Amino acid sequence: MNFKNYPETLKTLGAIYSKTETVFNVWAPTQNHLKIALYENPRALYRDIYDMEQDTDGVFSVRIKGDLHGKFYTIIVDNQSEVTDPYAISANANGIRSAIIDLDRTNPEGWDKYQRPSGNNNCDAVIYELHIKDFTGHTSSGIENKGKFLGLSENGTSYKGYSTGLDHLVDLGITHVHLMPVYDYLTVDEKDNSDENYNWGYDPEHYNLPEGCYSTDPDNPISRVKELKEAVMTMHKAGIKVVLDVVYNHTYRSQYANFNVLVPNYYYRMTPDGYFSNGSGCGNEFASENPMARRFIVDSLQYWMNEYHIDGFRFDLMGLMDIETATQIEKTLRKENPEILIYGEPWTGGLSTLPENKRVYKGSQGNKGFAVFNDDFRNAIKGDNDGFELGFIHANKDSVHSLAIGITGSIPYDDAHIGFATNPCESINYFNSHDNLILLDKIKKVSPDANEETLMRLNKLAFSILFTAQGIPFFHAGNEFLRDKQGHHNTYNTSLAINGINWENKKKYYGFYSYVKDLIQLRKDFSCLRLKSAKEVRSKLFFVRDAPFDDLIKDAVVYTIGQDASADFDCMLVVHNPSHEPLILSIHELLTHMCCTKEDHPADLPKLKSIKIERIFDENGRLHDPEIITPETYHLVKVGPISTNVFKFTNLENR
Repeated sequence: MNFKNYPETLKTLGAIYSKTETVFNVWAPTQNHLKIALYENPRALYRDIYDMEQDTDGVFSVRIKGDLHGKFYTIIVDNQSEVTDPYAISANANGIRSAIIDLDRTNPEGWDKYQRPSGNNNCDAVIYELHIKDFTGHTSSGIENKGKFLGLSENGTSYKGYSTGLDHLVDLGITHVHLMPVYDYLTVDEKDNSDENYNWGYDPEHYNLPEGCYSTDPDNPISRVKELKEAVMTMHKAGIKVVLDVVYNHTYRSQYANFNVLVPNYYYRMTPDGYFSNGSGCGNEFASENPMARRFIVDSLQYWMNEYHIDGFRFDLMGLMDIETATQIEKTLRKENPEILIYGEPWTGGLSTLPENKRVYKGSQGNKGFAVFNDDFRNAIKGDNDGFELGFIHANKDSVHSLAIGITGSIPYDDAHIGFATNPCESINYFNSHDNLILLDKIKKVSPDANEETLMRLNKLAFSILFTAQGIPFFHAGNEFLRDKQGHHNTYNTSLAINGINWENKKKYYGFYSYVKDLIQLRKDFSCLRLKSAKEVRSKLFFVRDAPFDDLIKDAVVYTIGQDASADFDCMLVVHNPSHEPLILSIHELLTHMCCTKEDHPADLPKLKSIKIERIFDENGRLHDPEIITPETYHLVKVGPISTNVFKFTNLENR
């Protein structure tokens, strides 16, 4: 369908509130008559009807005098359909009616005065994905406002002396919380607080207002807005940035969605025979390439960023977004906030009518200021998502090549290792997100006879690969203390009994938790693990491989990374050993054949006795008293089975 003749508008859309009047602007160029139905309260049967006038830009408008704060409205279309406003900023419970609110009344005390966190951009970020009900809802959480926005605002919560909730995040050391969908979604009853009333939220209804099931009073349109702001402000005060998971690729409803009732078939891609294109696998896909659809997405993101102080966005099924829209999003948001973090899934959920060359896929993000999830690295680490394929952590040699590409940040490293990214910060490195089997369940599936120590080692190895690789590390809530989902691979609508994070695991596996915490700090402490450009990676990262080393390193992946000249050491050696047997490594033999940077020549290396070698990390975590590897031991080191060791090399002649 050709929409080229549809007028466009630059007018502000939605309900524009002031204390003396509210102006309603609705873009609906194909309609003949629009009216605003004004309700006194969420359940009022009586309504006042106001006719709207259409302008040449396709916008219907009406100005209603008086202070309408707290009232509700809908849009009546050609005297036939009654729908909510796509630009609505709040609603009553379950989004039946759009709400008119004074946003100034939604600001928590100190909202416009506190100092928002800065820094931790791009490759310095450590992203932690969580679902609010998972994270706060379990009986062990110690959180009063379970399953609510305010649960993220509580300090001092714990389980048997072990921190939970916000205090846990601060202690862990992550930099960004990625909130799974908190916009208004459809498939939960916002008034039902039971454990069975559950959904991840990838079923959008209203994009610009918070989901009411996370509010303490879903019928109060102020409550959901203010309580989300309080959660954001509290995390900001704790030094944590906030990323929203956004799902502009589809809506839950199709034919009867408010978008489609207002402007039929415009906001959605249609097949030549008149059906909704279904690249999302959810019944429809949003036509981001159409000007007013693109404008809606950009407007929505700006609203969240400015009104809620949001620091970044994760795009679901970003492969369904046209690349021009993605580029405009990045340019617009970064102009307002240079530190904005933008990333998404570079794939679709099915066949789409969007041409392949217009999609956001791996490679199309190059030099465009946003990152994409690296599923190749994910699969190299652990194997496939839900099946029986093995990854590097299971000593699958077929995965070594893909693993090495991921370790470089998936840049064009050399002729044999060419990734999709132009710089490491375009790669979101992960081994699982909310989708599919969580890591522990995947490992149990492919290693059903593994004992607890082996399971723990396999999980540790996955984490250590993630945090010693170039790029942006990302992990899912509970991974840090061996969370499981009882073998369920798709828990989007199961109960809290499956999805809830049991904080007893933190107590039970505190040693594992400490290991992950050490990895995060290790990454923060050493800039060589956070290189920003492909040039830096190519000049500083060197793999120990090929024929001279086959017998020396066996199944391991071994590489060095040169540190900045300002550091107190010269080079880091990382050894990932996936074997069930320990690796006896001769540092002397390694130094005979390799160097810390590609530009150096082995003959230029100083004599071995002038190099100080320290083991700083092993299977138990950070060694706060590094182990000195001395010539008296012939520079032989033991790297435990299924583990990562990290060493520092210092040329004493240069110190």
